[in-house]
This record gives sequence, structure tokens and C-alpha cells, in this order.
Amino acid sequence: MSNVLVRHRSISELEFYRNACELRGTLTRFVMNEKNVPKRYKFVFAVPMVNLLLELFNNITMANTIYAISEHEAQLRRDYQTKAIANCEQALQLLQYMTDTLPIDVNKLRIPIDLIRKEIALLKAWRKATKVPAKE
Repeated sequence: MSNVLVRHRSISELEFYRNACELRGTLTRFVMNEKNVPKRYKFVFAVPMVNLLLELFNNITMANTIYAISEHEAQLRRDYQTKAIANCEQALQLLQYMTDTLPIDVNKLRIPIDLIRKEIALLKAWRKATKVPAKE
């Protein structure tokens, strides 16, 4: 347990990862539920969404494994972070396509959309903080 009061806690360094885990679980459960996505649309919506979420995690993992000690490595890390942000934007577009095609209650999508928007903001902040450490 932390001895810091909740109101004094800041966002953790890996908040983007924790949020991405929650996003992955929420969206996977949503698209795999037959009440939301009928069986005949699984290959149109569910499979691409799960693949996007896997790609999001791959890009986050790749970016997180690079410790930037040169400008080239920092740029490589930023590229993976940018790809992760693009994955989130693609997920939003796929959800929009789903709402245009299927009779989905938009209120059911409120939580996943909020999680995606939060993930985009966290990833952008993480990308902005990616810098080459100053040499001593």
C-alpha cells in the first residue's frame, strides 16, 4: 500500500500501459459479445479490432524496450509511439464504422471511447517526454 494520499498521487510512468491493458480487455469483450457484434460480422469487426489491439501492444512494447541514448534511438522510440497513437485512431475509426453498419447502442461505446481518448493523451505525453539524456 502506498503511504501517499490519493489526492496527492500523480500519474504513474506506465499509466499508458495500465490504461492500454484495460482498453484491450474492454474492447475485446465488447466485439466478441454476440449481442454487440453478430457472428456474421466477426471477421469484419471483431478480428480487425483484436488485431489492432495486438498491434497497439506490440508498438508500446517496442517503444518501451528502447532506452534512448542517441538521437537515432530517441527517434526510433518516437516512431513506435506514433504508431501506437495511430493504432488508437484506427480503433476509433473501426468503432465509427461499426456504429454506421450495425444497430449498436452508442451509449455502450462511451467507456471504450473514453479509454481510447485517454490512451491517446497518455501516449502523446509519453512521446513528448522522450528525449536523449544529457551527457555528463
